[in-house]
Amino acid sequence: MIELYDLVGANDLRFSPFCWRTKAVLAYKKIPYTTVPIRFSDKDKLAFSGQDRVPVIKDAEAVVSDSWSIAKYLEDKQPEPKIFPGLGLREACRFFNLYVDRAVHAACFPLVVADIFAKVDPVDRTYFRTSREERLGVTLEAMAAKRAENRPRVQTVLSDLEATIAEQDYFFGVLTYADLCLFGSFKWITTVSEEPLFSSTPALQAWWSRMHERLGL
Repeated sequence: MIELYDLVGANDLRFSPFCWRTKAVLAYKKIPYTTVPIRFSDKDKLAFSGQDRVPVIKDAEAVVSDSWSIAKYLEDKQPEPKIFPGLGLREACRFFNLYVDRAVHAACFPLVVADIFAKVDPVDRTYFRTSREERLGVTLEAMAAKRAENRPRVQTVLSDLEATIAEQDYFFGVLTYADLCLFGSFKWITTVSEEPLFSSTPALQAWWSRMHERLGL
């Protein structure tokens, strides 16, 4: 059975967007797996993978890291149901994956970073604070105080997604890795924060409900 090394916070909370992407692919393909919880301070436990970030999967002798690489591996391992179901869709999904990383995450991270801090394991909080404040250039408390200022940027990104999904069930017409990728990122946000993501995006809300029902996650 596949082992998924999965980021864990306080009270066994699983909150990595990239691990959620992998779990979405596994759920969609109905591939059984178990998880190995990994805290930020457990990076030594990933040394076997040649790097120090989750997700990592072990499948017998195969070791694969990075959610995009894992998605490609799982598609080759079990082609049906496909996550790249047509000509050019793997490349289109790769582009969408980069868009989610660079636009959705970039907008949402400042909004929810203080919420994430409250959810990480206590032994990881010094590392999380230091590394994230260095990235942001301000304290977590200062960023939390700017929550209202950060919401419009998030709403702009959500509005673009709303316009895209408004007349179809899935982002490329049929369910692809693009949907699973974005699902993983929204699972991250909704797991760590109570921000009302979909209050002004009814089509995106309907897509979100559809994905939950389809994946059972």
